[in-house]
Amino acid sequence: MPSFSYLVRDMRGIASSGTLVANSAGDAASMLRNEGKIVVRVTPEAPAAAVVPGSRRVKTEEVINFANQLAVMVETGVSLVEAIETFVAQTPPGAFRAVLEDVAEGLQSGNEFSAALARHPKVFSPMFVNMVRAGESSGKMGAMLVRTAHYLQNQRDTVKRIRGALLYPLVMLVMAIGVVIFLITWVLPKFAGIYKGKEAVLPTPTRILMGTSDWVIGHWIVLAGAVLIVIGGSAWYCRTPGGRIALHWLMLNAPLFGPLFRKAAITRSLRTLGTMIDSGVEVLESIGITRNVCGNHYYEQLWEHVDAELQQGRQLSEPLFKTPLMPGTVTRMIAAGERTGRLGPVMQRIADFAEEELKETIKTVTGFIEPAIICVLGLLIGGIAMALLLPIFTISKVMTS
Repeated sequence: MPSFSYLVRDMRGIASSGTLVANSAGDAASMLRNEGKIVVRVTPEAPAAAVVPGSRRVKTEEVINFANQLAVMVETGVSLVEAIETFVAQTPPGAFRAVLEDVAEGLQSGNEFSAALARHPKVFSPMFVNMVRAGESSGKMGAMLVRTAHYLQNQRDTVKRIRGALLYPLVMLVMAIGVVIFLITWVLPKFAGIYKGKEAVLPTPTRILMGTSDWVIGHWIVLAGAVLIVIGGSAWYCRTPGGRIALHWLMLNAPLFGPLFRKAAITRSLRTLGTMIDSGVEVLESIGITRNVCGNHYYEQLWEHVDAELQQGRQLSEPLFKTPLMPGTVTRMIAAGERTGRLGPVMQRIADFAEEELKETIKTVTGFIEPAIICVLGLLIGGIAMALLLPIFTISKVMTS
């Protein structure tokens, strides 16, 4: 007998959910009503798909291309099985082709498309699978695949923009460290021979710099080991639950970069939630998936709290009004969408708005970082150069001593 998931309320309005086995959705609803429950929804549970073991590395671009081409073929009348087989034939050998061959085999065995995709959770995310399942239910598979591809493209572009904003200062920092190491370990020793025996009359900045150079050259093994230990220890700590929380707190509260990470989490959450609700996926299920893709511990907690509040019969916007993690303007727009019964389209518009804000934030951050890094590098390298050349300005004193 099939199983059904349900959401019900008791006479006090308190919501509860669960699963039961019945011959049909109508029988399941009757069983719940006989228990004195008010039935909110009863939906059939998809059979658990066996997950294919092993990790398959597949690029996001391959999945996006697959969704786009499959949408075109399905909308032009090509059967799903034939479309998948055609895509398998034109895909070069590799991990993605092996995944598609397994999906095609599942379809030929009579499985639903969503169940075949769910066997590969590392390639097709829960969001992708649920969008396909919604397309199967509504008969609009092509439109759902187009929406899925558009969502994946937005997510990929957002990640690229953020990485680009972070990569520039990181590259400049690495270059600055390299230049300083070069000056201390190669250039300074050359000057040490010139100033040898005159240390007492050298300017203080020069003596400090020469002493630092001698210490680094004499203890470079200890220094390199300490750097490796710090980097390795930090990487390990960030993988622990406590370290992940600390890292995510730092990301949200870091000067200059905090607003960028905050808007990135908001954009990803709203785009996921809006796409799924607008496609007909249940709100509670959409929030559960949103919680898993928002990419920040504090936003995961926020959506978990929203999920709990919805199960108590509250509106989506109510818990969002109470948190500083969501801007008040965004929450008011969500509330307006709930009042008008157009939550899905409104969420999509809000996601577009959030993406534009994120783009502007990235431009602002990168525009500020460039002159700041140039100033820091100028002061650092210029300071070292001045400390080296300062004795030359007092050469007469040095030579006559």
